[in-house]
Amino acid sequence: MELEQRVTRLEERTVAVERDIKEIKLQLNETAKRSDVERLEHTLEQRDANYTKNLWKLIFILIAVFTAITLAAVGLSMTDVSLPNVLGSLMQVWR
Repeated sequence: MELEQRVTRLEERTVAVERDIKEIKLQLNETAKRSDVERLEHTLEQRDANYTKNLWKLIFILIAVFTAITLAAVGLSMTDVSLPNVLGSLMQVWR
């Protein structure tokens, strides 16, 4: 009789363990895998690189626009601002 009780308890424990294993497998399928995390990390790094590159483009465009507006406001044309003219003017000021 005692042996039958032990066998019954062992069978109950086995069923409980099998149920727990099934539940763990279901939870593992729902969680993110390492490859998913690596793919997400790569995507975020690529997005950040594109953002930085586009931000620098925007900064240089804004500098160019600001410079053009300033030159137009002062009344200078691009031929007046050529490098030899600017350097020559600076040299005359320093003399």
